[in-house]
Formats: sequence, C-alpha cells, structure tokens
Amino acid sequence: MNKNLKINTENLQIFKKFLEEKPKLLILSHANPDGDTTGSSMGLYLGLKQLNLDVSLACIDEIPRNFRFMTPWKEYKQDFNSDDYDAIIFMDCGDKRMTKFHETKPEILTNKTFKINFDHHPTNDLFGEINFVNTEACSTCAITFEVLKKLEIKITPEIATCLLFGLYTDTGGFIHQNTKPFTYQAASELVKAGGNISKISRNFFYNHELKKFKLWGKVLKNLHITEDGAAIIGVYRQDYESMGATRQDLGGIIDIISSIENVKYSVMLSEDEKNNVKASLRTRRDDVDVKALAEKYGGGGHVKASGFTVPNGHLKKVVKWKIVQD
Repeated sequence: MNKNLKINTENLQIFKKFLEEKPKLLILSHANPDGDTTGSSMGLYLGLKQLNLDVSLACIDEIPRNFRFMTPWKEYKQDFNSDDYDAIIFMDCGDKRMTKFHETKPEILTNKTFKINFDHHPTNDLFGEINFVNTEACSTCAITFEVLKKLEIKITPEIATCLLFGLYTDTGGFIHQNTKPFTYQAASELVKAGGNISKISRNFFYNHELKKFKLWGKVLKNLHITEDGAAIIGVYRQDYESMGATRQDLGGIIDIISSIENVKYSVMLSEDEKNNVKASLRTRRDDVDVKALAEKYGGGGHVKASGFTVPNGHLKKVVKWKIVQD
C-alpha cells in the first residue's frame, strides 16, 4: 500500500471551502462507542477548534470510563437540536443509522441535513454530501489524521493521542488483518507528534474497578461453547445493575472468551438499559466472517469484530438436553 492513505481531492476541496464559511458543526459518534468512533470524533473536534469553528460532540450513549483520559469526552452531549447546526459529521458509521439518533431525530438522515461522512467500513453507502470513506484504511482515525494534515492543522499531542487510540483499538493492538503498512506509518507519525501509547494502554487495559471483575466472574459462569465451536455468553440487565455496574463494565469479556483454544468465534448477548439486546461478535480465525453473521441481523462491522442490536427485546435462556450413548 502507498505510504500515505488516499483522500478524495475533490471532497477535500469542497470541505475546505465549506469550513471557510465558518459553519456550526456537530460531530456524532455511533451508539455503544468504541475507540475508533470516539478517538476520531475527539481528534477531529480538537483539530477543527484550531480553525476557530463552533463545534460540538454528541453520542447517544455515555463515553466509557476508560476512554475518559481523552479530555474532550467532557464535551459530549446526549441530546441536541439539529436545527442549531449547519452540518452534522458522522464518524465511523458503516451505516448512517448507527448513531441511533435518527429514531428521535429522523431529519438528520434526510436532505434537510447537510451530512459529512468519515468512515472505513465496506458497508458504507456514501450517504454524505461530503464523503471521506476509504475501505483500505485500518480505522476512521487513520482517515481523520490524513484529512487534518491536508487541512494544515497542527497535530498536537492531544490530537495525536486521540487518533492513536483509534488506530490501536481498531486493529486489536496492531494484530488484526486490517493492520497494513500505512497503519504503522500513521502510528509512527502520531507518536512523533506526541501520541502517548503508554497512556492509552494504561487506561484501556489497566484501569478497572473491582465491581467490573466481580461482574465478569458472575457472567462467565454462564459461558457455553456449542458443538460447532461458538463461545456464547448471555448477560441480563439485572446482572450488572445488581452490582452497581453498567453495561460498559462488560467491555473486554468478548475478547477474553474469543481467546479460548479451539473456539471459532464468540458471541456476547447483553440487555442494555433501553430494553434492547446487543450482540458483540469476535473471532481470531481467518476462515470465519462474523461481519456476515451480524449483517443477517441488521448489524455490521469488521470481519473479525462485529455486532448488531435487536430493539425492544430481552434474553431468555434455553436449555437443551441430549442423550449420548457410551
């Protein structure tokens, strides 16, 4: 791959001209935020602030506690009036509905709203009036990095750390198949700009509350491995609420169970606080595509890490028995 990630020149010029008009902008992270949507959103937010623009951040869900070492998390709002903004920027949304705001604000997906689209998922249908979409990119943070550089915005240590966070998490610590030559080049540039990988790993992997481990112990007792090699775990809303925890405290379990020897893929089904059931899917194998499985249920993501949501649902445990003759 080329040393630099390709950015559509025509879209870049349109974006530059649009920014010169000093628009009021809202940057949206997708629901159930991960490291890439938050890292790219915060990095872009900080970069556009350098241009003295009026920029806001929003996410329908709260930012996870171990993401809060990136200071712009304090700027996030959980609600907004779309009429207050000249454009909405969707970050890391392989499907424009991933923000979940369209359920109460359908206008954000209509022609009434000027949409700017930053993403790297192959499922993206280029829904924006301006699209920065490159499926060769390892993460949306990688695309955001290139756009900021081309806008001649100074990559401060704070911006670099936000963007490096997305690169690191979306590649599984630089081990997933989406890790390409450009990934290491971008990571190198971000570290040189002051990106703090130690701070990222310390907060993402080594910053947990006791209640999180107690919750893990409780729900891991229900781990089941099917005959075809799928590791499945179900989590009721009561499981975490009874311990004073939140669904965010489940973060990391899916990766742990996917590391079990001979497991083909892992699935975590969990009830959220809004009466939905969310599914997270992971695999370490090259012959398994969990994205295809997620898409059957209206979700999506990556080949090795995907998910979907079933609205207005709950979990029901089903036990099956069979006779095995010795």
